[in-house]
Amino acid sequence: MNSPPESLSLAELQARFASALRASDTPPNDDAAAFGACIVDDGLAPASRLQVYRNNVSAMFTTALERSYPVLRQRVGEGYFAKLAAEYRSDHPSRSGDLHWIGRCFPEWIRACMAGTDYAWLADLARLEWACEEVLVSEFLQPAPADSLARLMPEQLAGARLALQPGLRVVSSSFPVWSVWQANQPGSSGKTVDPSLGPEHVVLAPGPTGLVLHSVPANRYLFVEQLAAGRTLEGAIDGSALPIEQLGATLAWLFGAGLVTQVAAPGNSSTGGEPT
Repeated sequence: MNSPPESLSLAELQARFASALRASDTPPNDDAAAFGACIVDDGLAPASRLQVYRNNVSAMFTTALERSYPVLRQRVGEGYFAKLAAEYRSDHPSRSGDLHWIGRCFPEWIRACMAGTDYAWLADLARLEWACEEVLVSEFLQPAPADSLARLMPEQLAGARLALQPGLRVVSSSFPVWSVWQANQPGSSGKTVDPSLGPEHVVLAPGPTGLVLHSVPANRYLFVEQLAAGRTLEGAIDGSALPIEQLGATLAWLFGAGLVTQVAAPGNSSTGGEPT
């Protein structure tokens, strides 16, 4: 019968346990073997006791990743997704008590993993799904009134800045990832999307009842991206090459969708909802 070495502190035992949980079975890992010597054999071999915990940790990690990337899982299949999850966990083990955040590095990891293959587009799908996750845990602020810009003097409009929902995210892809996302939502067809549909650009934000996705043209996407970066109204128009004749409709959409939370005139005076 084994007992924990007296020379090990609780912190040292916990560190060794964590290392043993992450250890690979092939080849046999020194950390797992070392911790096995600290386990009391009470009818079940130390290695078997440890394996129970390791199986649970692996299953919880994979399940959490599946919840963040349900569409990607559906497209690649359960078995292959589990393989990806195991390899990703080896490179990016959980470092937080909140499993929600384990998928933060997954899009870039997928990008490196799929680079140069026919499945490189999965990285952009992963970016879209992770943006959804970030929006889902973000705060929804009271939108600014639709007439906020009308309260400014005409000479102030060019230098005005629009504060957007703090949870707003933008995702642009040369692949039709928004269409893939849409086709794989509960109750949708799940059919394969023709990649010849070309680039798609998505603006995501929290709404009064949850996540909202907007598929938008490239120049509208760039306009929102510029505003989110803190550019003035004039700077966002220049930076996005948004045709001036489309400005009115674009601003009406921004305010109508509740994406603007505040309008700040030159000199930092503001009108609208809650400060951001």
